[in-house]
Amino acid sequence: MIIIFGGICLFYCKKYDKTPGSPLYLLFRFLLRIFFFRIKKAEYDDKLLSEAQKPFIILSNHESFYDFYYILRMIKGSRPNALINEYYTKLPVLRMFALRCGVLPKKLFTREVSTVLRINNMLKKGYPVIIFPEGRLTPDGRTSKIIKSGAAFYRRLKYDLVLVKIDGAYYSSPKWRKRYYPSKVKVSVEKVIHSDELKKMTDESLEEIICSSLKNDASKCELAKYEQKDKAEGLEGVLFRCVFCNKKYKMLGKGNDLLCEACGKKLTIDENYHFTEWPYTIPAYYDAIVEEEKKEIDTLNLRMEVTLKVFGENGGIVKKEDGECIMNKNVFIYRSLSEEFEIPVKEFDGMAFSCSKEIEFYRGEELYFFYPKKDRQQVAQWALFIDLMSDRRGGA
Repeated sequence: MIIIFGGICLFYCKKYDKTPGSPLYLLFRFLLRIFFFRIKKAEYDDKLLSEAQKPFIILSNHESFYDFYYILRMIKGSRPNALINEYYTKLPVLRMFALRCGVLPKKLFTREVSTVLRINNMLKKGYPVIIFPEGRLTPDGRTSKIIKSGAAFYRRLKYDLVLVKIDGAYYSSPKWRKRYYPSKVKVSVEKVIHSDELKKMTDESLEEIICSSLKNDASKCELAKYEQKDKAEGLEGVLFRCVFCNKKYKMLGKGNDLLCEACGKKLTIDENYHFTEWPYTIPAYYDAIVEEEKKEIDTLNLRMEVTLKVFGENGGIVKKEDGECIMNKNVFIYRSLSEEFEIPVKEFDGMAFSCSKEIEFYRGEELYFFYPKKDRQQVAQWALFIDLMSDRRGGA
């Protein structure tokens, strides 16, 4: 079979369809380099990578949208693929290439046997797989909780594990900001665990090694100074509560200042991305919010009016309507004129969200996006609430 693209003939072998062995994979990587042309090259400490037997599994912390690209450029002489948010594989442009090139789609915070099978099949065909076990971008710059049960899965697969730490990427493109800032980024292979070593480990000991190797705190990164004049813009999307007056959804990031519109308190971010006064760092501020949220967790009754968009299997919108979401420690409820459903909170391992925009989760094959009509900062609170409830029952 022959595919014509931009005047170039590509011989397409069905044997390599939906794997990185496809000729489209090289075209896909080329297009990625064009798309990410402005992304500053990372510094690599990859000496240990040569010790890993291919195909291997790469596990990495997840600081920015560009993490996959950093790791892709580190691995030479092979064609790795990655486990990524299924939503991106259904976007108009990516849909043309992603699945044909072996990208492995995953519904966020959803347990799927199909994902396990895809990973195993890809490794059997000889292609390395990249996984971000946090399941989503870090909100505050620290490595988020690693989803449990992963260690048992990696031990059963019996392939070498390559543990990678990315440092410096968070402040170049954090979850809460749209704009990218060039920054020094370091990608380090922290440890290689060989398949024969995995046999001798317990799930608990492997999980501890993974967590300790991937653990990072962006507030301690000293790779770069940040001279930009709008570093705080969007930060209210994570720091939704004032830790001085305790008001919610009144925070505003403007220039290099985080301002509470309720009490007037202003915190300024310096060139190191630290506040010039208490609580000094974004993680410390986030921890202060967490402590206040914990006090209310048993009595909290979250409620928001929303616009709902439902995306079907093919990625298009199949439903759009107004409704209401309610959540307490027991149940998540959605109500509208046409639909009502409940989901026990214990069924959520985590909740994906876009800062000051929406929360999202899958129901079957459909992806539900809930956009608050007001106080959009609250989506961070809803996601945090699920994290706290998951922690209470011992994690995923």
